Parts: sequence; C-alpha cells; structure tokens
Amino acid sequence: MSEKLTKAAQTLRTRRAILDHARQLFVSQGYAATGTEQMIAGLGVTRGALYHQFGDKQGVFRAVIEEVFAEIAAEIEGQAKTGKTAWKQLIRGCYAFLDIAQREEIRRLLLIEAPAVLDAETLSMFDRRYGYGLLLNAVQAAVDEGELDVPDVEGFTMMINGALDQLAVWVAQTESAERVKTAKVMAKELLTLHRKG
Repeated sequence: MSEKLTKAAQTLRTRRAILDHARQLFVSQGYAATGTEQMIAGLGVTRGALYHQFGDKQGVFRAVIEEVFAEIAAEIEGQAKTGKTAWKQLIRGCYAFLDIAQREEIRRLLLIEAPAVLDAETLSMFDRRYGYGLLLNAVQAAVDEGELDVPDVEGFTMMINGALDQLAVWVAQTESAERVKTAKVMAKELLTLHRKG
C-alpha cells in the first residue's frame, strides 16, 4: 500500500515539475521554440515520463493553459468576494479579470500562444468551465438580489463575457494604466445599463 502511495506521490511530483518548467519556457520563448527535451532538462525526468503524463508537447501546453484558466478564476473569485453585495461582487470580478489580462505572463500564454496552438473548441471549453461559469453565477446572483434586470441571464452573461474578452485583448496590447481604467469604466457602464433603480 505505501509503495503505491509513494508511486502516486512521485507521479504527482513529476507532473508538477514538468508543468512548472514548461510554463516558464512557454512564457519566455513561446510554444514553437520549446522542445520536449527542454521541458525535462534538469528535472531528472525521462521523455517517456512526459509522454506518459501528457501524451505529447501539445498535451503539456494544454494542461498548462487549463491551469492558468483555473488560477485566473480562483483569483477573480477571491477578489469578487470582497464586495458586500452581488452587484459589487460582479463589478469587482470584472475589474479583476481586466487587471489580470494585462500581466505579461497571462498576455503571452492566453492571448498569443493559446489561440495559435489550441483549437477554438478547447479554449471555449476552458472558458465555459472557468470564466463563463463564474460570470454566470455572478450575474444570476445580481439578478436574484434585484440589482440587475436582464431579459435572459445566460444570453446577458454571454454578451458580457464576450465584451470582457475583447476588452482584455485591448488592455493587453499596451502597458498603459489608463487603458485598464478606461476598460473598467466601459465594462461598468455596460453593466449599469441593465441595473435596476
């Protein structure tokens, strides 16, 4: 029994080491310039272990990108929870997303590398699983609290999600703090159009 636990722990350590190292490489030099040998260099891991864990180089990248989506969702959720009402939580969550989008690592991984490497269906699935789902819950909570009046919660969330995604791309094109402020104003104005009272 303890041998199985040791093997399981070793498998998890190997997976974590590959993901962490590969993520650094994807950020610093991009997907195309990163080889599987580089991903395992200095880790004491064989290429066979990499293939066993992830299938191939794209499998490693896909796992890295999914982790990034999950990390962003967790951070947004944490920041949104500081709001005392559903409306404030919705706004803070949107603001958090726009702030995160300007980070160099996020910009490189999600806005440059991911669309070039992964198919649209995979990226859409990650968005639905992490970002969209979080936003849908926030919109529903604001509707339930009587803060928002929308004809359809799901359709409204789709619209806001698309707007935020495009604003994130716009924000990421520069390091200007003014652009982030402007994006936040536009996001809030769009939501306020449907605010009750």
